[in-house]
Amino acid sequence: MIANPFVPIWDGAKRRPAPRVDRAQPFDARPCLMRALLGASGVLLGAALAASAAAEPIQIKFAFPAPPQSLVHVWGSKPWMEEVEKAAGGTVEIKFFPGPALGNFHNIYDRLLNSVTDIAFGTFSDMAGVFPRTTVSNLPFQAQSCSDAGLALWRILQNGVIAPEYAKVRTLGLFTFPPSGFHTNKPVKIAADFKGMKFTSNSRVGSRIVELLGAAPVTVTPPEVYQAVQRGLAQGAVIGWSAFFPFKLHEVTKYHLEAPFGNSAAFFFMNKDSYARLPAAAQKAFDDASGEKFTRALGRAADAMESDGRDRVAKLPGHTVSTLDAAEAETWRRILAPMVDDWARDTPDGAKVLAAYRDEIARIRSTQ
Repeated sequence: MIANPFVPIWDGAKRRPAPRVDRAQPFDARPCLMRALLGASGVLLGAALAASAAAEPIQIKFAFPAPPQSLVHVWGSKPWMEEVEKAAGGTVEIKFFPGPALGNFHNIYDRLLNSVTDIAFGTFSDMAGVFPRTTVSNLPFQAQSCSDAGLALWRILQNGVIAPEYAKVRTLGLFTFPPSGFHTNKPVKIAADFKGMKFTSNSRVGSRIVELLGAAPVTVTPPEVYQAVQRGLAQGAVIGWSAFFPFKLHEVTKYHLEAPFGNSAAFFFMNKDSYARLPAAAQKAFDDASGEKFTRALGRAADAMESDGRDRVAKLPGHTVSTLDAAEAETWRRILAPMVDDWARDTPDGAKVLAAYRDEIARIRSTQ
């Protein structure tokens, strides 16, 4: 019989005899060993589960209101995503949501601020009054390419000129779309040719240019342009190459006039809290792939979009693509000058922003 360890050996002053151990029976250690093994296994399993949980990448939602086949994504944001994930070493996974799954162009900025998405692509033209200084890129005859315009915007953001507008977000990259051109069903070569004509426009900037040229704007959405021109409600359209072929405007217009009529800007923003919760390796991956590097890549993609549209339409039978010569460009610059003056007067810090933007454009072009 084995003594109960909870009964004391001493009972008052009387010694109790020590229990007799039957040494004929061997001690069985297997139950103790089994308990030890089970305990060790539990510790190891817990450690393994913890390690597995730690290894799970943080998922980041990326809202892209445009179709996934958009060249902005194919040539711009897709390579950027892949670069970030690779550099993050498995610590982050970017979940791509194209189309209106998480928001549309009108509400995507609010969806980002409200953490519906972690990253958002959007256009500044759909947020009237929120980023007034940034619309400097819309002004005609300032930048000669998308690359120049987007990089100039990025630099005046970094030097603080337009920074107050971006306080609520982490800016990953900026870029501009190619300028809108004039696409008509009759030849137009000089400003005087526009008098009395009607042009569809889906932006205030486009409509203002049309008015200053002595023509009348017809406000429609991009999907409505085709029928407006086809039915004779307008003799042409003010629209960029990026939208020209998707809406089949090559079927209703044959003459195409290009000029630096201004670049509508777009953004890639990240929610500040989403960035803050990332591990250091993931934050570094985002930082290294974004900023001026991403802005330059997006600019090259936008310039490629413009040249792609121009080259495609130039190959179509019966189509003519033309540009303004130096003398005519100066005439247009003079005609559209009130548009620039009004912007500088009506925009917060307008004169300062315009001067800084022009300085950056000149600095960029001097290094090309």
